[in-house]
Amino acid sequence: MAIAIARSLARAPAVAEDIVQEAALTLVRVLAQDPARFESVEHARNYFLRTVRNLALKSGRTAAREQPLEGEPAARDDDSAARILVGRQRALARILLELDPASRALIARRFLEQQTLARIAADTRVPISTLHDREKALLAELRRRLEADGEREETDQEAAG
Repeated sequence: MAIAIARSLARAPAVAEDIVQEAALTLVRVLAQDPARFESVEHARNYFLRTVRNLALKSGRTAAREQPLEGEPAARDDDSAARILVGRQRALARILLELDPASRALIARRFLEQQTLARIAADTRVPISTLHDREKALLAELRRRLEADGEREETDQEAAG
């Protein structure tokens, strides 16, 4: 029953046995620390199955985080991943410098200084809804320009390669 639960919940059913073994070890550790923790065998069984469920769900979340996003370049090695990151950071810096001063100030206060929109609104006497709309539009514009820059860079690399 425990393996069936693990297989049904884990994204990688091949790890079901590992999950069950880890849950069993957890149960053994709990019993070693506090032998009177469970009122009955049924209580211990339910604890064990709940642990299997939680570990299986956790493994699924972990596996999902480790999957590369579609459209993201797969790093061939740490060096190429670092080059990609540096390239993206440079592109972002260049795009930020191209923004008008008010937009650049809003981005700096929100994301570098981590100020709330309420704080910025109070300081600048601009309505918070206006700041929210500006921020939303700015982020969409930054995203669009970064994607366009990335596509242009890929085209340049293909032409050079």
